[in-house]
Amino acid sequence: MILDISETGMIDSNDGAAPESPYASPTMQCEKARTKKWAPKTFNGCLTCKKRRIKCDEGKPSCQRCIKSNIKCSGYAPPKIRLFEPVSSAPSSTGPSSIAPSPSPEVPPPELPRRNSSLQSYLNSYPHSQELALVPSFGTEEEYRSFQFFLEKTANLISVYSQPYLWTVLLPQATWHQPAIKHSIIALANLHQSLISSESASTQARHTFMTHYNAAIRALITDKPPIDVVLASCVIFWVLENFNGSGHAAFDHMKAAIKILGEWKAKRRPNDPAHDLISTYIEPTIRDGIKFAPVARVEELEDQIAALSLSPQDMRIMNYNLSPAFDTLEMASDYLGDCIGNILVLMSTEYDEEVIESINELDAKLYKWMNLFQKLTATGPVYQRRMLLVHNVSACILLDKLKEQAGLPTEVLQPPRCRGDFLVHEVEDMLKHDARATTADSRATVFLGFIPPMFLAASSAPKVETRRRAINALRLLNLVEGSWNTEVAATIAEAMLDIMSQTSTVSSEVELKHMRFGIDVSRRTLYLRWEPDDEEQYQHVDKEIELDDMTQFDSDLPELIKRFGYPSTSP
Repeated sequence: MILDISETGMIDSNDGAAPESPYASPTMQCEKARTKKWAPKTFNGCLTCKKRRIKCDEGKPSCQRCIKSNIKCSGYAPPKIRLFEPVSSAPSSTGPSSIAPSPSPEVPPPELPRRNSSLQSYLNSYPHSQELALVPSFGTEEEYRSFQFFLEKTANLISVYSQPYLWTVLLPQATWHQPAIKHSIIALANLHQSLISSESASTQARHTFMTHYNAAIRALITDKPPIDVVLASCVIFWVLENFNGSGHAAFDHMKAAIKILGEWKAKRRPNDPAHDLISTYIEPTIRDGIKFAPVARVEELEDQIAALSLSPQDMRIMNYNLSPAFDTLEMASDYLGDCIGNILVLMSTEYDEEVIESINELDAKLYKWMNLFQKLTATGPVYQRRMLLVHNVSACILLDKLKEQAGLPTEVLQPPRCRGDFLVHEVEDMLKHDARATTADSRATVFLGFIPPMFLAASSAPKVETRRRAINALRLLNLVEGSWNTEVAATIAEAMLDIMSQTSTVSSEVELKHMRFGIDVSRRTLYLRWEPDDEEQYQHVDKEIELDDMTQFDSDLPELIKRFGYPSTSP
């Protein structure tokens, strides 16, 4: 099952299938028969903080406390999952939920329902190798490297579009005790690696992917998992099949998950220990996933869709039909560029019902862009495809900022995501490992450019460390795009960090929307003014930036900066 490290277990995952298994598990009760509400807790601080005996913020790959103290973060030991036991090898569908501790002896567990036959049918529908043996822990260096790849890259990518805590905390914790989760995570990491690696490395990663994919299926079938494990398995294999370019199979997993979720909701008991975990993380993840589905297949869910408690905007996104497919990477880039341009135009518009309608439509378009992009078979350099994903994430960040400015209800806004970190990490990784992406000729062919997403992260990321990394990436890129260059973008972002330090304010108070820019053409100087939201507490701050290193000088530079470097688009 899927468990938090403190009071919940984690999940078993299956290769392609989404089993369904309504189950009852003992409730967690104290001596006074009070039910303790599940809440995320962690005990896995980095080795450095443990040695220093101080509280760790558990940041990945290095914790912020170590970074701020200017000491090396030694990383993390395998997590010790509290109140959780490994899955028993004995087949049992009536064991306690891995989400809650065992009940006290005085409280007998309630009678459990019989295992649902449709679950077993679902599990048995997937072939699996009989020769594969399961390893109860990370027994090889290759497996451990794959796990690290998942933590550092794959989980961050998925978290951009889904529930971060599920992918960066709950599932990784589960791998140490749940063989099916372990193998599915390793399979997913290797599949991801095969998509962004050289040909030789890609071939080996794909072979490892298939090996662990089969092992995950076998483990899921053998362990007879409880409901939260089954639902999480559906979600994991939805991602796997999407990464593998099998949109039809991916949708089948989500379709099965929705059916299972509906049956569980119809049969669940009061105080079901699986409730909080499923409702807080798994069901929202299913809602996130189903919005990427093609309209033609969404119609198959007509009898089951009520189980998801979808909002009107969710339904709109699902039913939004974006007709022409992308035949080339350039078509995908042009469409995305138009979306970004429209978002930036709306940011400087008075908000009325018509604008709100446009915002909701852009929301749907960005979801459907991803659906069409996954189907795009046109070949091209890996870095070009990766940068289009980076720009899609940038568009999502900008759209969230637009929603906030427009005063949309909080339930319409997305939950916090680690999107800024993803932008920076992708560019850092390309600079380090993709030789073609770092050549001057290649950089000139990147659709929509390198500077805009890096400047977006450098000027608006919630974490100061992310902003600093983005500034460093800009300087490593060392390129000119249009009428500005990476050095100017980095210097502006540094000036904003100086304002934060000078005024002792938080990052959300020093974003591009708080900045005013002016330019003196004769002196080749850019003027910045920070205008705080709270003018009673803070005074404005002025700064100057000399632009002598710019080969071409454009008086429209302030407008380009306010667009984060993206080209202008007519409304």
